[in-house]
Amino acid sequence: MAVKKQWYEIMAPDMFGGKAIGETLAADPRKLMGRKMNVSLVEISRDYSKFYFKVSIKIEKIEENKAFTKLVGHECLRERVYRMVQRHGRRVDVIQDVKTKDGEKIRVKTVFMLLRRVGKSTKDAARKTAKDIIDDFAKKQTSEEFINSIIAGDIQHKVKKESNKIYPIGSVEIRKTEFTAAS
Repeated sequence: MAVKKQWYEIMAPDMFGGKAIGETLAADPRKLMGRKMNVSLVEISRDYSKFYFKVSIKIEKIEENKAFTKLVGHECLRERVYRMVQRHGRRVDVIQDVKTKDGEKIRVKTVFMLLRRVGKSTKDAARKTAKDIIDDFAKKQTSEEFINSIIAGDIQHKVKKESNKIYPIGSVEIRKTEFTAAS
């Protein structure tokens, strides 16, 4: 006896317009709940300048034949980060947990390049400046506004501008964000 399967249309999160981005097949709609998938930002927003971003979404509710999703993070393509790292520079990684204005906890992973090899104190000062700026942005914005400012590049621009006062910065990228469970 064959199991009757049905097609469900996957809808983008509301912050990206809530339009259809794909379809999936399932016999039981309850089995779709919690399913995670990675989608290129180009497919959702049609902004080809952000081709190097992938967003992670999770199905949170099913209504009729539509699966509504929620954003659970983003990731920058590895090739983008590899391209940033240069021979005579110094790579600086910043990993921090921030809390947004609406109470969401987000783990933010940032990477940037100092143009020359420098001492530990210079590297640590640049890292602290980046941490403070990102934390300040998160406190003043909701999670949706925070992710939108990452995608738009506002946070990266501010980090570069302020960290350049310590030592010249090549490029800045927030390589990954992950929504963590609020406690």
